[in-house]
Amino acid sequence: MILQENQVQPTITKLKSFAQTYDTVFWLESCNLPNAHDIGAFELVIGLGEKSKIELTSTDFSWDAVSSYLDEQAWKFFALSYDLKNEISKLETKNKDVLNWPVLSCVKPELTITLSKNNEFKVYGVSEAELFKLLDTVNEKDSKPIVTFSAISASLTEEEHHQRVRDIKREISEGNMYEMNLCLEHVLEDFECKQPFELFHKLTRTSPTPFSAYVQLNHKHVLCASPERFLTTLNNRVYSQPIKGTSKRYENFAQNQESRLHLANSIKERAEHIMIVDLVRNDLSKLCKVGSIQVDELFEIYGYKHVNQMISTISGELESSPNFVEAIKATYPMGSMTGAPKHIVMKFIDALETAARGWYSGTIGYIQPDGNFDSNVVIRSLLYDSEKRVAKFSVGGAITFDSDPTLEYEECLLKSEAIRSVLDITAREASFLH
Repeated sequence: MILQENQVQPTITKLKSFAQTYDTVFWLESCNLPNAHDIGAFELVIGLGEKSKIELTSTDFSWDAVSSYLDEQAWKFFALSYDLKNEISKLETKNKDVLNWPVLSCVKPELTITLSKNNEFKVYGVSEAELFKLLDTVNEKDSKPIVTFSAISASLTEEEHHQRVRDIKREISEGNMYEMNLCLEHVLEDFECKQPFELFHKLTRTSPTPFSAYVQLNHKHVLCASPERFLTTLNNRVYSQPIKGTSKRYENFAQNQESRLHLANSIKERAEHIMIVDLVRNDLSKLCKVGSIQVDELFEIYGYKHVNQMISTISGELESSPNFVEAIKATYPMGSMTGAPKHIVMKFIDALETAARGWYSGTIGYIQPDGNFDSNVVIRSLLYDSEKRVAKFSVGGAITFDSDPTLEYEECLLKSEAIRSVLDITAREASFLH
């Protein structure tokens, strides 16, 4: 059915309340923002409940089990940990993850709901009439999330972060790598949030992004305001859209234009960006027909609420029909969150970072019954375990030979601005400010 313009927002409001009656929720939305190169048809994709679920850890992981589970032609939603790279590249992770979630979670939902850009509304699992009857029985939920936590700690101090940047620059100068993404984690202890889904919507109002995602798998919650797409397939082509290069977004038009121009013309930012574009081209070549890889747009600047981002779009014609497992094996983890050369850099990441990334810099997405899929990069995100009463958020940036340690740390602060702002606001409302 096609929703009239005046029906869209009331329907979404009811869906928000309805979703909170489930313990398994995938809520993937564009926040009404165009994405880079305008790829994709959906404004909103929702998966609710679970007909079945597969969750695998590093100790029981099996690609055969994953392929078997994905074989059925049905809607599927997934979340992959960055540490799935150990199963793909035969690596190890010595650092600990305070959350210690599975490296792969995949759900076949009871209900799937999609809203397209042209307001086409589709429901899978029940009829549209049945769904609207259910929506009418649900009361609107309290929209004020209450957050409390006792302490916040960082995996690296500012000076330690500066030293890691200097260490990476030394490795680059010695020819051991070209570029490395260095991440900084913050852990919030005794963390409680009575309305994590509402906190997610507060985050997306503070920082609307085209690849936002909320995931609840019982006690596991992901509140993700991501501007970056990892992989998607469409019309037998695969697309990747890495982000590399960030500048501050200003409300003043002239000031913001200057910021955009500085980003667009920065030799340092363009150098780190083009290295990842080349890495992605190489990754996609493992899946695509010879000679079909193309760069659809290069060094484009896109503006979001707090930042301007440099984004490129790379695509290729698939050798065969979309196959999610083969695509992940060929390209994961995404180059924008590792650096180059990927395999070597992943070893340095484990040596220089002090906390396992877990689901941060992983991916969340869906697979359609016809095999086509879409996925984001889990950045600008809060990960919360209500059973362990702990949450964390991480930020990172690409380090090159020209990186300045002070500026790299300031970029981390800029990228975490939305999450820090939302946590401070909610803590202030709860009279529990840290």
